[in-house]
Parts: sequence; C-alpha cells; structure tokens
Amino acid sequence: MTETKTRAESEHAPGVPPKKGSSTLGIAYVSTFLVLANANAVFSGNLLQSMHPFTFLFWSFFVSSVFFGILLVARNGLRALKIDRRSVVPLLILNTTSAFNWIGYFYALHFIEPAIVSAIMGGLGPLCTIVLERFLRKRRFSGWIYVPATGVLLGAGLLAWASFTGQSGLKDVSVAASVVGLLAAVVGGVSQALNTVATKQLAERAWSATRIMTHRFHLLLLVAAGLALAGPGLSVGGTSQAGLLAIATVLGVIAPLWPLQRGIILSEPFTVAALLSLAPILTYLFQGFDDRMDWSVASAAGCAVVAVFTVYGTRMIHKGKLE
Repeated sequence: MTETKTRAESEHAPGVPPKKGSSTLGIAYVSTFLVLANANAVFSGNLLQSMHPFTFLFWSFFVSSVFFGILLVARNGLRALKIDRRSVVPLLILNTTSAFNWIGYFYALHFIEPAIVSAIMGGLGPLCTIVLERFLRKRRFSGWIYVPATGVLLGAGLLAWASFTGQSGLKDVSVAASVVGLLAAVVGGVSQALNTVATKQLAERAWSATRIMTHRFHLLLLVAAGLALAGPGLSVGGTSQAGLLAIATVLGVIAPLWPLQRGIILSEPFTVAALLSLAPILTYLFQGFDDRMDWSVASAAGCAVVAVFTVYGTRMIHKGKLE
C-alpha cells in the first residue's frame, strides 16, 4: 500500500537530506517522551503493586491501539490499515521487540525500583545499538569503546548490588524478586535497541507515527491476553483501579509514545539512545513523589554512572571518535 507521505516523512525519505531544524524538533519530541514516560514509571510502578503486569499490559495497550487505529482511519481511511508486503518484516520485528520491551519493563517495575529499571534499560539500549552497528552495518570501533561500555556495566552492577542488598530506594525486596526484576529489565533494554531500528525502517517506508502506533502492539496484546487469562485474568478490580489504569494508559502510553515515534523518525538512532539514557535520572527525581520510595545514595550513584557513561559513549561514536 502506498500512503501519502507527511511533510516530515518525505523530508526524511532515503536519499533526501533532512531539513535544517528537523533534528532539533526530533530532540524535542524525544525529550517530551522522557518527561511523560518517566513520571508514569513511578505512577505505574505503584499501581503494579496491586495489579498484575499482564492485566495492566493488555488493557493499556488495547485501548492505545484502538485509539491510534481510529485516528489513522479518520485521517486516511480504511485503506491505511492495510500492510504492504515490503513492510512485513520490519513490522514483525517491531511487534516482537515491542512485546519483549514492554513485558520486560512492566515486569521489572513490579519487582524493583523504577530508577533501576530505567537505568538498566537506558544503559543497555546504546550498548546494543553499538553491537548492531558493528555486526549489521560492519562499522568498526577503536578500543576506546570499552571505556563507556565498562562504565555502563559498572553502574548497572552497582544498581544490581543495591537491589540485592536492600540498599535501593525500594526496601524489603527479596533476592528472588530482584533477580526476576533485573532480568526483565535486561530483556527490556536489549529489545529497546532493536525496536528503535525497526521503527526507523518503517519510517523509511513512509509509515507515519500514528500508523506505527496502530500496528506495533498486535503480538503484545496476544501474549498479554493469553498469559493474563491463564493466570490472574483480565478483571481490573473496581472502579478506582480502572480509573488509575486509564490515567496510566493516557499519560504513560498514548501521550508519550506518539512523540517518541516522531522523534525516532526525525533523529539518528544514536541521538535517541543518548537521550533515553537520561531516563534514570528523571525517574529517580520523580520517585520523590512516591511514598513507597526512600532516597537511596546507591541508586542515585548507579543511575548517574550509567547516564554519564552512556551519553559519553554515544556522543563519541556519533562524532566518529571511537572509530
């Protein structure tokens, strides 16, 4: 299917140089996502203590998919729902990585401190982007690449230690729960990098942010529905909890993810990765509004180490200084 390109999309089609200022707009979009998503990380982390992650996932992304689907049809007609053959593979990759990304993210929030989740996912994203650049695009890097990589891993190790020893902002978390939460965050971080690449591929095929949002959660919905029905069920459990879920859906999925798609379309993958690495610092600050959380020096230090080394490494690679 050939969809009419928006002005921004046509400016960033393959072989067409981006207009001046488009990268700045892309940074603004991703920054908007960061503020909304990390505020929601704390809110959702609280809500997930009383609602199972799979029940939360299904209803939140079902409503989001329907919302963006209606918006897409209203703008472009029913033909916009059709998927052209050349977009099938990147769309399958996007659906798969979205499922792993969000299941890992919400499962991690269910067990460990939100700032630790953001730090691990934010730090692993750029590292995975480096691996993808090296093996898929055959890009060579110098030995200096190990400096930021080692820094990110040290920061992640400090956060893992804080979680295992009860030094994190979320107290009374068992070792078993910490292991599950940390592994879920690792899965989410790895899939996040692949997700960015797949989104960029669809953007190059003239997919708008609204169209991407309509089609990216099909697999996630199937998996979440299946696991929810096999376990806790799809019942939300009261008007109050349904209202909180609605707030988390609007402020945590619908509002932030559309600007993220636009930001990815208008920006380089490394720029997106660098901005997302700032997530743990924002999350840590927002945690101050959550009564469950204590201020943790170990968590603050770990988040800062991950963010600093991730931004440093991403900036050096983007400037070609590690090649």
